[in-house]
Amino acid sequence: MLICHYTGDHTGDDWKARLGVWATRLGQKGQYGNITHTEAIHTEQTDGSVIIASASLRDGGVRAKQVTLNPHHWIITDVAMWDVEYSKVLLALTNGWPYDLKGALATLLPGTQSDKAFFCNRWVGTPYLKAAGTFGPHQFAAICLSIGKDVTTDFFGSRK
Repeated sequence: MLICHYTGDHTGDDWKARLGVWATRLGQKGQYGNITHTEAIHTEQTDGSVIIASASLRDGGVRAKQVTLNPHHWIITDVAMWDVEYSKVLLALTNGWPYDLKGALATLLPGTQSDKAFFCNRWVGTPYLKAAGTFGPHQFAAICLSIGKDVTTDFFGSRK
């Protein structure tokens, strides 16, 4: 399954989203400390766009949407052992569930996660990892790159 990890600057976001990004990056460290969001790629379209799925604070929770990814803002990993069909089943079961802001913050600070809400990498990792919600976006990217491979160049090269 293809996973995308956001490294962009969030210049188009409102102040609340930018504050969240700042807090996320402040609490993260290491090589992938600039990653602030994770998506599962469910379908690649013939026009170069993709259907992505995750939980998004900006979009209000769990959802799928069609987008064209900017190659300057994303790292794409291929985790071949993860079957995208499990992610699609999770989407069918949780589409519309709210975003779990307290759970996302609990990856950095003391706190708990909701049983009826998700944040991005917890949602993407749930079908495949035990305790997927204990990882921040930077740790989740490191896991994906450790068990999968970076296909960013090939992914975006095929869309030119």
